[in-house]
Amino acid sequence: MNSNRAVLTAVVVVVVLILGWLLFGRGGSGDGVDLLARFEGAQRCTPPASPDVSCVSPDPALFSVVDATLQNETQRAIAITPTVGTRIIWRVQVPDDGWLRVSLGMQPESWVKEGDGVKFLVGVSDGGAFDTLFEQHLHPFANEADRKWIPLTVDLSTYAGETVDLIFNTYSHLPGQPEDHRNDLPLWGNPEIVVR
Repeated sequence: MNSNRAVLTAVVVVVVLILGWLLFGRGGSGDGVDLLARFEGAQRCTPPASPDVSCVSPDPALFSVVDATLQNETQRAIAITPTVGTRIIWRVQVPDDGWLRVSLGMQPESWVKEGDGVKFLVGVSDGGAFDTLFEQHLHPFANEADRKWIPLTVDLSTYAGETVDLIFNTYSHLPGQPEDHRNDLPLWGNPEIVVR
């Protein structure tokens, strides 16, 4: 009888330890971050004219949240009107096991009108250093493969528990190329930090 109680007690202790680890052992920051829900609080800007200015506030109409459909797939997205470049900065605490998930796209009007596409770049800054997470150039006028949502998932575990600036950039031209923002209609689809 005593051995049955000892086994039952051991099982209860193990279950409590596992539940405690699941709830608290992962740092307590297990929730994802819906970046679209935080869009109004994000800093939005265009590239500065001067190197000593980090960001210039643009016309509010430059950015909008829309439902965008590419190849029969609809996503809630941040749409940007043609400009030289843009930046969206979210101040976030990265959860443990956090991954950035976003889809890149170009509005269908850009598929059939001349231009040179858009360079998308996402990075993280801790207030000092800037780390590039990924960069991708989409040019749907010249490349039919870019006429859809391009899903990307990036591991953020290096920044787990830290509060950082997550920075989404668009550029109207590639380095060394002339500026051309004709029909630059980028979309950031369903941006979020998920926990795996």
